[in-house]
Amino acid sequence: MVAYSCDKGFLIRGEKRRTCKANGEWGGVLPVCQPVSCPFPPPLKNGFIQVRCSPSQIHVKAQSSKVWRNINCNHCKQKHIFWKSRRPRCNPVQCPEPPLEENHLVLRSLDSDFGTVELSCEDGYVLHGARTLRCTPAQEWNDTFPVCKQVFCGPPPEVAFGDPSSAPLSAPSYFSSIVSYSCMDGFTLRKEGSVTCQANGHWSSPVPECIPVECPQPVEIANGIVDVQGLMYLSTALFSCKLGYTLVGNATVLCGESGLWIGGVPSCRPIECSVPKEIPNGKVAYTKLQFTHAVTYSCRRGYRLQGPETLKCLANGQWDQETPVCVQIYCAPPYPIDNGFVEGLDHKFGVTIFYSCFPSFQLVGQNHLTCEEFGWSSSVPVCVPSDSITSKPIGGATVAFSPMDMSFLHGTVIVYRCHKGYELTAPTALVCLEDGGWNGTAPMCVPAECEEPPSPDHGSVNITDTTLGSLVKYSCEHGYELEGESVRQCVAGRQWSDVPPVCRPITCDDPGNIDNGSNHVDSFLYLGLLHYECNSGFNLKGGDTRTCQADGRWDGEKPWCEPVLCGSPVVPSDVTVKGKEYTFNKQVELSCKAGLLLQGPSVSVCQADGTWSQGSPECRPANCGRPTSIQNGQVLGSDFGYGHEVWYKCEEGYSLSGGNPTRLCRGDGLWGEGPAPRCDIIACDPPQDISHGFLNGSSFNYNDVVEYVCFDGYEVVGDPVLRCSAQGHWVGTVPECLPCLCTPPMLKYGVVLGRDHVVAGLQASPLSPVVWWFVRNLLFFHMASLRGTVTATETLSCTPACLGLR
Repeated sequence: MVAYSCDKGFLIRGEKRRTCKANGEWGGVLPVCQPVSCPFPPPLKNGFIQVRCSPSQIHVKAQSSKVWRNINCNHCKQKHIFWKSRRPRCNPVQCPEPPLEENHLVLRSLDSDFGTVELSCEDGYVLHGARTLRCTPAQEWNDTFPVCKQVFCGPPPEVAFGDPSSAPLSAPSYFSSIVSYSCMDGFTLRKEGSVTCQANGHWSSPVPECIPVECPQPVEIANGIVDVQGLMYLSTALFSCKLGYTLVGNATVLCGESGLWIGGVPSCRPIECSVPKEIPNGKVAYTKLQFTHAVTYSCRRGYRLQGPETLKCLANGQWDQETPVCVQIYCAPPYPIDNGFVEGLDHKFGVTIFYSCFPSFQLVGQNHLTCEEFGWSSSVPVCVPSDSITSKPIGGATVAFSPMDMSFLHGTVIVYRCHKGYELTAPTALVCLEDGGWNGTAPMCVPAECEEPPSPDHGSVNITDTTLGSLVKYSCEHGYELEGESVRQCVAGRQWSDVPPVCRPITCDDPGNIDNGSNHVDSFLYLGLLHYECNSGFNLKGGDTRTCQADGRWDGEKPWCEPVLCGSPVVPSDVTVKGKEYTFNKQVELSCKAGLLLQGPSVSVCQADGTWSQGSPECRPANCGRPTSIQNGQVLGSDFGYGHEVWYKCEEGYSLSGGNPTRLCRGDGLWGEGPAPRCDIIACDPPQDISHGFLNGSSFNYNDVVEYVCFDGYEVVGDPVLRCSAQGHWVGTVPECLPCLCTPPMLKYGVVLGRDHVVAGLQASPLSPVVWWFVRNLLFFHMASLRGTVTATETLSCTPACLGLR
């Protein structure tokens, strides 16, 4: 009797014992040892199951981000067919923390199941390197961490009529850099005055804008008109005056670079006529001498105005009519009387003539007549026979009664009156009494006389006689003028005609200021002084002092202010002067010949002291100095003088852009041909994609390296690394990702029937490539396993064997 047993990992099928029969054969059927077969273990989270060579053992393998912590294999027990040991677990692999802060990285996402991280950059930085990394079972990342490089915006945008004021154009502008702008003279910023480098590598908007300065609307001037030609920088406004006014100040003002009008605000002064002429034996009265105002002429007593009484000031500063004259008043020649005669042949104003009768004739009427303004003072008397008048003569008097009444009866009244120039001393009437006498004595006529009039203050009175009808004449001291009638007459009642005149101080009119100067008046009264002075930069021409005269005029002529004259500038022969006006505040432009540079300002101004602000201009050979260096490049050339050129050259991997590669030193000491160029790094086009693989690397600039990586189950054919060259081309050939192939298996005593040797991947499945074996000779061999799987290591997962039959 024999007993059968199977090796470990195999179960016996059939009888375990057999007995040797008498015929020399074994009874029963030969048992078979079959491999232990456990049911497929349950799925493993984050892992998979892989069968290795031992038929009764399996090993598990984790995905790329998980790994087993219990490394023992599981065994399938032979008898009860269950798995030895408990179910394993897959725990996450721990890789080093990503260097976020030092590389300016930001963790965008984290996939714990697959052990992947997705990275990006902080604002203002751009990613260079792989964006996604995977933690491998070896607790290492599958690629180096990317680097975030600061964003560069390039040159700031150009602004018409403006320039960057806070940063040179050659300086690199990184994220959050701010460039401020300033405008050229006459322009001002609108909107924002700066731009900021943004995280996307572009400058912020809107871009600053320089617009022309705008002046406010010019102020209106009284009695004037303003014609505005525009309000922008360098625009003009024209001032003019209405009829009868003249402009004082600049007729044209200019809108300056500060937004204010240059030239000041003029004014319109009324046009003034000349001081009216004085006329003999008359006077002129006025308040103002301006346009539309009038002056009035009048004559002294005894004179009559011949010509217009009023003159009007016209818009052209002339009087509308000729000056009148005062002519003496004359009465008609004295009229002769019958039986009498007249004493006095003169018949001009103020003259008194006397009438007398021949003997035996008596004068009836006034015995004297005076030539007055409108003719003789009374009618011409007559001479009548004396016997026709009975009178009781009294000295210098006559008795008035009817000539037909020759008797004086009781109750008769007679009235006495005196000749002109006399006055009665007693009652003027007598009555005839019962006794034939008169009730009183006859009155007397005595010459009528006024009291001497007093002299006015600052004046005098000329008295030749104080009797009735006599005239006195008033006059004032030098510097005073009479206000009132200059002649008064003694009239009846021993009174002087009119109101006593007064002497007023003579005053002079305000002469007004002089252009580019001023005046100071001590007093406008007679002998008052008027002082003139000029503004800085002007010289007074004429007397600096004028005196108020007795005729109410200022003596001398009005002076004027003449600009200081600096004369033609004295400059060296190599300096050119442009400008022909050499007076105060005028300027000339200074320049040098080509190739020479002026030292100091290019404008020289005539100063108040008569000297030029640029006393000694000098021309030196123009030298532009070493031009601005450029990043990643160099400037070639050693002579920086006028007419010489420099060349710009970039380092390998960089190319010139944004300017002219050569620049010429100009005569003004500045480099021409626009701004300096810049050296931009050369960039290659993005490399082409490949099937069954991906590109590791996101920066395609000069000297950057990218690497092609194949998916699992594929291997790279060719050099996986490409490098960006200085010519902007990739150095190397794009590789391919081809499936992994296993060497055909060798089976002793058997035949391999499958031809698909492609790797099956990391996890077995029903679709995995399978190699089947068949026993070449079924009589002698049987298969220990009927199939095997190609693994990623390019080997069969289980190599079968043909075992001999016993």
